[in-house]
Amino acid sequence: MSQKQKLSSTAKTGLSADSPHNHLLPDVLEQEISSRRLFFDQVAPAWEEEHSDAEAEGDSALQSLVNRFDLEPGQVVLDAGCGTGRLLPLILEKIGPAGKLLAVDFSEKMLEIARKKYRAPNLIFYRADISQFKSPCQFDRIICLCLLPHLPDKLLALRTLGATLKPGGQLIVAHTASREEVNAFHARLPEPVCYDQLPDSREMAELLLAAHLRLIELDEGTIYFLRAGRDDDRFDKIPR
Repeated sequence: MSQKQKLSSTAKTGLSADSPHNHLLPDVLEQEISSRRLFFDQVAPAWEEEHSDAEAEGDSALQSLVNRFDLEPGQVVLDAGCGTGRLLPLILEKIGPAGKLLAVDFSEKMLEIARKKYRAPNLIFYRADISQFKSPCQFDRIICLCLLPHLPDKLLALRTLGATLKPGGQLIVAHTASREEVNAFHARLPEPVCYDQLPDSREMAELLLAAHLRLIELDEGTIYFLRAGRDDDRFDKIPR
């Protein structure tokens, strides 16, 4: 297998093409992160223009998705890969002034737009790659909206995020489109994002197990919605 094939396989699953539990070498990981950071810095203005009308009018699909996050007043929430801030007002409304929201993204250009649009006493922005984010606190909810495909080392990211969940906390991975639609859309984009794919259910189960997380719910219908918790928590599977 060529090095390029290995990188495209890694971008899809986050796991080494040779061993399902190996992480990327640090220099390779930094290269993959840097190339994606550059891509999202470049597309930030167009991304904001594309989504601003939907935000202003109220994005019903996004609101419906947020309603599934089970957010409550006073919760501590991480918006992982917050981009230009599509989720921020919706989360703040749910958790109220007693809650706390950390918004993290590795793209400075994306964060510049988000910071200009949204300010609140309980909203804190961080610029960091989520797989290397050193969190100052633990979370009731970690929300990954349209993020997971773009993580070159998905296992490292899931382990990092899982370690910051409170007991009983939940990790949410969500898209407003199906897995097939997400993957087909990314495949049409330039490198390196053309390699960024949502793993299938078997691969996700392996990733969660290796990251010491437990699958609670997976919806792969017209949208993609995954809910997971710490493997040392006891959850009953949520019926669908």
